[in-house]
Amino acid sequence: MSTAEAASSQQVVVERAHDRRRLADWGIYVALGLLVVLFALTSDAFLSVANLTNIGRQATLLMLAGFAMTFVLISREIDLSVGANATLVGVVTATALHAGQPTLLAVALGIGLGALIGAVNGALVVTAKLPSFIVTLGVFYILQGVARSMTGGATVLYHAPAFRDIFARGELLGIPTPVWLVVFVGVALHLTLRHTRFGSNVYAVGGDAKSSAMVGLRVAWTKFGVFTLAGALMGLAAMGPIARIGNARPDALIGLEFDAIAVVVIGGTSFSGGRGSLPRTVIGALIIAIVNNGLTLLNVPRDAQLIVKGAIIVVAVLIDRWVGGRGDRV
Repeated sequence: MSTAEAASSQQVVVERAHDRRRLADWGIYVALGLLVVLFALTSDAFLSVANLTNIGRQATLLMLAGFAMTFVLISREIDLSVGANATLVGVVTATALHAGQPTLLAVALGIGLGALIGAVNGALVVTAKLPSFIVTLGVFYILQGVARSMTGGATVLYHAPAFRDIFARGELLGIPTPVWLVVFVGVALHLTLRHTRFGSNVYAVGGDAKSSAMVGLRVAWTKFGVFTLAGALMGLAAMGPIARIGNARPDALIGLEFDAIAVVVIGGTSFSGGRGSLPRTVIGALIIAIVNNGLTLLNVPRDAQLIVKGAIIVVAVLIDRWVGGRGDRV
């Protein structure tokens, strides 16, 4: 084969890869639209203002957890401790509120604890050179044990109307305050990921850590920063659930890590690192929230709902493999 023929063949391969990427990019929006149409036709309550508001509130938790996992997966790591992190933060925050501490102090304590847990994860990964899967799995069990020992397995009650208004019951221009909070955080994180040196480093490190180190990027500090940021986001994410129900349980958000992974994978973030975006994570969170809500409205059994969510995740991973595990930012 001549040089010209080889170049032409390579160009065809590249074009086909771009075509697959564009198809996958549009596919997630088509899937979201089809789900809305499906549930609107099968449930009279789906498009009601009350139900759409409920979906928005449910999606905020998934979005914050998804934002955290997006950063981690782009850097080619994983964090299985996010659910236990948010659970322990919820217990600590509720305990502080129960003791009569000011709302601002309790929230700062919770977010600070989440960031500390993330920092410990990051330090173990980058200094001890341990796989993040093993580190965060171990931390998951440690945090769960700490939460149970703090509460004795009991629910922590508190009375803090201001806290509940901010993170659950309040509205601004008819839109729940948690939604405004997620919009603000999401925009800030998106700008950070796409328009700062730290964001560029996250993509570079996830795409090829060795090459990044060779050109002078601080790989260890970047990954440490990613885990710390993810921990802080989970600290913030914990506020919504305990504000909605007015208490904290030592097992409340265990399992959130799997929903977070589902959200980002559906949104197109690659397990291979170096590719992902927060706007698409938002779409992934909306898809999961709508599926959860719609199936509940249709009285679909919980077991069947899990099967549907599992199938969605498998399809999303297959699409990721089809598109290709690496690529440019999306």
